[in-house]
Amino acid sequence: MKKVLIIDDELDICMLLKAYLQKNDFSVNYAVNLKEGMLAIKNNTPDTVILDNNLPDGLGINTIDSIKTDFPETQLIMISAMTSLQSKALKKGADFFVPKPFKLSHISQLIHQN
Repeated sequence: MKKVLIIDDELDICMLLKAYLQKNDFSVNYAVNLKEGMLAIKNNTPDTVILDNNLPDGLGINTIDSIKTDFPETQLIMISAMTSLQSKALKKGADFFVPKPFKLSHISQLIHQN
């Protein structure tokens, strides 16, 4: 069972993604800020991280480098309403950039590609 970590400060998005992905046989955890998210990555080594950009304690895009350096096998999907960040996120090492709003099925398909 693939392990997924969602890092997003919008609790409704976390809960919606978690419920959908669990129904599709993923093990899912979430964190609502970067500090909790980075700790969860180190403690659980998820197969996939779904990372929002605007978080209460920083910008998700600024952590892509360290996540991919420390955990190169971890798939990283950046989600953001700021579509202008797409090329920067991909250059920093994100595997995919998904603009908000998104379809849950699209996220699931991307995880299955890993």
